[in-house]
Amino acid sequence: MRGRSVIMVLALLAAMAGCGQAQQDGKRLTLAAPRDLVAGPEDPYFVHETLRVWEPLVTVDDELRPVPALATSWDSADEGRRWTFTLRQGVRFSDGTPLTAESVVANVERFLRIAPRQSAFFSLDAGMEAAYGRLGRVRAEGGKVVFELKEGVADLPGRLAGFFSMVQSPKAFAGGDSFGDRPIGTGPYTLASWTKGQQAVLTANPHHHGGAPAYDTIVVKVIPDANARVAALRAGEVDGLIDKGALLPAQVAAVAADGRFRVVRSPSVLTHYLTFNASRPPFSDPRLREAADLAIDRRAIAATLFAGTARPGAGFLSPVFGDLAAPGGTPYDPGRARALVSAAKAPERPVTILISAAETGQFPYADVAEVLRAAFEQAGLPARVSVTEATKSAMEAGDYDVFLSAYSVPNADADYLFRRFLRSDASWNVDRRLGYRSPEFDALVDRAAAETDQGERRELHHRIQRLLAADRPMIPLAYQDNPIVTTTEVGGVTQNVAYVTDLGELAPGT
Repeated sequence: MRGRSVIMVLALLAAMAGCGQAQQDGKRLTLAAPRDLVAGPEDPYFVHETLRVWEPLVTVDDELRPVPALATSWDSADEGRRWTFTLRQGVRFSDGTPLTAESVVANVERFLRIAPRQSAFFSLDAGMEAAYGRLGRVRAEGGKVVFELKEGVADLPGRLAGFFSMVQSPKAFAGGDSFGDRPIGTGPYTLASWTKGQQAVLTANPHHHGGAPAYDTIVVKVIPDANARVAALRAGEVDGLIDKGALLPAQVAAVAADGRFRVVRSPSVLTHYLTFNASRPPFSDPRLREAADLAIDRRAIAATLFAGTARPGAGFLSPVFGDLAAPGGTPYDPGRARALVSAAKAPERPVTILISAAETGQFPYADVAEVLRAAFEQAGLPARVSVTEATKSAMEAGDYDVFLSAYSVPNADADYLFRRFLRSDASWNVDRRLGYRSPEFDALVDRAAAETDQGERRELHHRIQRLLAADRPMIPLAYQDNPIVTTTEVGGVTQNVAYVTDLGELAPGT
């Protein structure tokens, strides 16, 4: 009897030691992210692409090029005014119903009906031109999806990649344009349950066209605090940390040095930008925007505060855009910055550097903002840091002078950043008080969107970036690599340049 008790105790201790760790026999995995990757039924997508509940027509590769997902191929005609997408055969939604061209059309038409609509991930803009250009209609034709545009678009697959070509069963939003109680996608996982702000529980989709994923269940916890996330990892409460800002830069080296964990770091499209409120003084004066730009030591910030996980910002587009990204960048020249401030006269009130409280759990923004404040003050620009949860409200009220935040794209097209953020009629530009109005910029963006010659399109993008470097409505501070981590018990860990970790590829192993 005593021997049996000893065996039971040993078994219990072994179970406790393995609690929270990936176990091949249980086929259950627990991860954590800094934010809730489920936004709920009112969101255009319901869940983030990372959860692999839904799949898009087109996705991106490691060089931000459009590649097949639910669409296996595509072709264009009539100078980019007609695009035809061929669908993957044998695909079913998680409720067992087949994927059809008509169901894809229903998703696009839903996007057009509900836009503009805010999203926790990537908002829909009025007209959806950032996604589809000037769309005349979309229709099903012989099992294919045809987009007919009023004006040619050079790279519609790149625009559609990711969120803007999300496909879910029309049954998921049959009761209206908002979702019902859960999404119905074609991905390897389904959303079994969700507690807002706490966790999402995913279960394997029995109908997935790629076969069953390795884990039957994946739990994704929401842990906004960076130190709490790493503590949970070290304690064995979670098996990995995913999503943007999963690890703070200062945490990467120590976690990577621990033999229990495997850190995956890869270049991402994520860029830290400073956005100026040029609708009011002092940054309505271009000389003071230039002074602020010159006052920043990007190399020091990237090397120290970002601990080598980011590269100093230069051109407006991240280097992951390849030859569309333009060389250049503003040199660090505090002397020239002081001279410009002296010539323009320093503002009487401190300039406000606005940061999001939520993003301080993803990036070292509190420290970066203090360094920026000191740099501005050395240049003769008195400054203060404002940390708030409600950055959108503060910006729409014009209650800021500089906003520090990280932005990326939901697709494979640089046009999204230009059109959504900085065009004269862009919602971000207008609503957030950027005050940037440039007919030359607008014309260049429209030309680049329709240009089918890749060499000419590259030159147009370079001209756009040279103009932005001179006008400075937004300036790049650093290009962020995105570190994620799992225990060594988890294999198949990858993420693309849009920092999407493919949960469907995760599997027990080394």
